[in-house]
Amino acid sequence: MRRHLLAAAILFVVHNAHASDDPTLPAVRVEASKPSRIDSIVTVEASQAQNRTLGGMLEHVSGVQNSAFGPNAGAPVIRSLSGNRVQILEDGQSILGMNAFSGDINIPFDPLFVRSVTVNKSSDTVRYGGNAIGGSVDIDSGLISRTMEDKDQSMELVLRKGFNAADAQGFRMNFNNQRNVSTNLQVSRQRISYYDIPGNSKAGVCNTRLFPATGGVNSALADSCQKEARVQQLYNKASQPYIDQFMTENPDWADGDFSFYTNSPTSVWQRRTYINPVNPAYVAGTPSYVQKQINNDVTPDYHHRLGNSYSRSSQVALGSTWFFDRGYVGVSIDAKDSEYGVPGFSMQNLSFGANPADGLPVGVVIKQQRYALEALLRDPLPHVERAELRVSKLDNASGERLGSTRANDYDFQSTQAELLLAHQPVGPLSGVLGLSHQARDVTASGALRYLPDVETRSNAVFLKETLDVGWASFDAGVRHERVDHDLQPSRFKTSRNAANTTLQDRSYRLNSYTLGSYVELGPLFAAKVRYSSSQRAPEINELYASNAHYSVMTQEEGNQNLQPERAKNLELTGLFHLGGFALSATAYRMKYENYLYQGHSGMQMANRLPLKYWKQTDTTVKGFEIDASQALDLGGYGKLNLSAFADLVRNQADRPDTLRAHNDGEYLPNMPTNRYGATLQWQRDSWKVQLSSTYYDKQKYLGRNVSEEIPLDAFNLVDLQVSRELPVRNAYIAGMEVFVNGSNLLDDDARPHNSPLKYIAPLPGRGFQVGVTVRL
Repeated sequence: MRRHLLAAAILFVVHNAHASDDPTLPAVRVEASKPSRIDSIVTVEASQAQNRTLGGMLEHVSGVQNSAFGPNAGAPVIRSLSGNRVQILEDGQSILGMNAFSGDINIPFDPLFVRSVTVNKSSDTVRYGGNAIGGSVDIDSGLISRTMEDKDQSMELVLRKGFNAADAQGFRMNFNNQRNVSTNLQVSRQRISYYDIPGNSKAGVCNTRLFPATGGVNSALADSCQKEARVQQLYNKASQPYIDQFMTENPDWADGDFSFYTNSPTSVWQRRTYINPVNPAYVAGTPSYVQKQINNDVTPDYHHRLGNSYSRSSQVALGSTWFFDRGYVGVSIDAKDSEYGVPGFSMQNLSFGANPADGLPVGVVIKQQRYALEALLRDPLPHVERAELRVSKLDNASGERLGSTRANDYDFQSTQAELLLAHQPVGPLSGVLGLSHQARDVTASGALRYLPDVETRSNAVFLKETLDVGWASFDAGVRHERVDHDLQPSRFKTSRNAANTTLQDRSYRLNSYTLGSYVELGPLFAAKVRYSSSQRAPEINELYASNAHYSVMTQEEGNQNLQPERAKNLELTGLFHLGGFALSATAYRMKYENYLYQGHSGMQMANRLPLKYWKQTDTTVKGFEIDASQALDLGGYGKLNLSAFADLVRNQADRPDTLRAHNDGEYLPNMPTNRYGATLQWQRDSWKVQLSSTYYDKQKYLGRNVSEEIPLDAFNLVDLQVSRELPVRNAYIAGMEVFVNGSNLLDDDARPHNSPLKYIAPLPGRGFQVGVTVRL
């Protein structure tokens, strides 16, 4: 923390030195690279909503769902893709860390002061590399000012009190000299001890569907429910009419309960005849043996309160920008800390008959420091209109705790640099040449580590060109990338079930390209089409992972002979607008060659975790998204906006072999379900109201974990936000806004099908936040 404070002091000294200069503000024109209107890009502006996670903030966007790994960890799932396939960026630089490999590791995210989040649902590999094969998500932190602020200083104070929601406090300050220096400081924290839930933490099917009518136990469901489930054969004492008198007198000779009963009225032992009394419990025709179904909780089934759901997070961040007549240079320092529980399961997978209270809960600790530089220069070279440079260093330490004991720690040290050169427009033609470099060192420690130490280097060059003739636009892009994974010396050992023998370095050459167009079809209609061919190199968990990975409840085994994925995507969009009405409908198909997935071996390990290997098969992802909105001016009654959406996605193996079809099924397990949503926004004078409802349908396309997935009931999430700007008569206060927001107002037992914890940890029940924002 000392180095952060020292850097902050230096930035303030720089700011104060410039603040004493001539305050005359020169004409500063700042430009940034603009996204193509051909892509499926959505920008979500910050609001007063209680956004626990990045995935939660974006879950109202069609085609985007929340991974919902409990209430404290949630990543965006774009068209069924997430993790290594969705690039997560902050201010244009990747922040992918352990969160890409392990779903219980949350993406460091400050929900109080984030300015906006931009989602590109199309393949974005030309711009951001293979980890954007399923799209990208870029967070605008607000730390670096890209234009001069309107006022020379401002301050924003936020206080929130939660009821089944987090308490939050924070402030954001901006100081500038209205000439060439602007500095931002952000401090925030969030706290909650636990979340309430509508009913039990474990789904009803954990009791009703464990024992199929055909017999036996649904072991996959039992493991997902953290249950001890088995069937015992017990002797039926009512099955025989007589009690064996000899055994009654000589119980030491008995081999079990069955020895004490007989079908004969007499017994002869050592030439002596024994008269056997009648069995008073006898019921004629009953079987000799009956089955007893054992159904015990390995981890607690909480009632109305979700155990181990605490969360604490904080952020301290500082950014400063120096403007000059041809551009700007901005630097930022950002430190985030978080600590939270992973509800529902214990990393200590207890043996049969153990007391679930003896299990130790899983906790996650994340510490991240990020240093970034961003610069823009106009006309740097002949025929070059603009140059943009982004450089960042990321230190992300993520670890799992078993009670108070360290289970594993992973340290991600990443350095990134990207240079963009936009050439002078040639008539309607404009374009950008980009150079990208990324270096990442992953080091691991702890008794329960499942990854080796690996150094990864990525270098790429890409070109994007756009032809814009007003009523139509055409773009094309190409990227060549090299990815090298170099193993480093460590004490990591693979398990006896590993597919790998001796771990080896791996290197990949990747090529991606894209073509697209946007055409206006008269005054009311427009159409977009995009085709892309994208490649992604296997990541280190897919190549080298070995041993128990409890956060995904799997014995995970990598395969270093995996090939790069190749996705051929076709996306069609129709647009219609008339007055205040707008309609957009998109259909897409992504044909994957060598799609990477975790295949079930059909075996369970001694700790009852399923043994899964990283495998490849050809896969097709297809679906649609529909968005509609209507804006209405109600005159003296304000303005009203009605919007609705629907989305559907299917992730389906093309020609699954016999083992895949039997163990994993035709569809990808944990696939997002169909959704239908509607939002009503009303604004009048100082009042703002937003009411939204999203219906999550029951999943119809089920995968397998040897046994077929058990779908859960549909549910409806209803959220509400109400805010009002209060009149303030104070020279020091620029404005004050009070607000209340509510989530899951129907108190539904909400269990998204794509959540790995759906059977043991529902989403939080009805919750509210009340708060005030004061602007000085």
